[in-house]
Amino acid sequence: MTDWQQPSDGRLNVFVHELDKADETPIIKATAEVLDRHGCVVVDDESAADVAVAPLLTRKLPSQRLYAPALGTLIFHPSLLPRHRGPDAIRWAYRLKEPYTGATWFWADEKFDAGDICEMEVLDIRDGERPREFYERAVLPSAIRMLGWILTDLANGVVRRRPQNEEAATYESAIPRST
Repeated sequence: MTDWQQPSDGRLNVFVHELDKADETPIIKATAEVLDRHGCVVVDDESAADVAVAPLLTRKLPSQRLYAPALGTLIFHPSLLPRHRGPDAIRWAYRLKEPYTGATWFWADEKFDAGDICEMEVLDIRDGERPREFYERAVLPSAIRMLGWILTDLANGVVRRRPQNEEAATYESAIPRST
């Protein structure tokens, strides 16, 4: 990351990880739409970006890619980090019969799901609601709503970073899919 200057016209240059999957992935499509509504310029080169966003990251990125944008890379995670780090956060919340979980945008670092928190929101899990229904009703809208708040803040020069509480961190591995 470099010294960042707020854009004078308020238009952020944003790199979107896995943008090529927008047609088949609702969260990536919705991310592209919110970037457009906020007047962001989507760039093809991470080093030309003020910030990169990863609404659905399926693989670990090398450090040089995480830190290429001036501000770094924001990753979305469907839990109240630092709880439920790992690939199956929603399914673990269900397995543990939790009445709520949440959604978090965090600043990527070298550790898995451990970077500073930018924005988070608590979400209730309704009785009888399946994980996919919960994702569509609560998680996806929360991710997009918070991204809008973040983009507004960044365009106004406000960069939020709060360290995660490592003492409260949990990590759960992937839950095998039923065949």
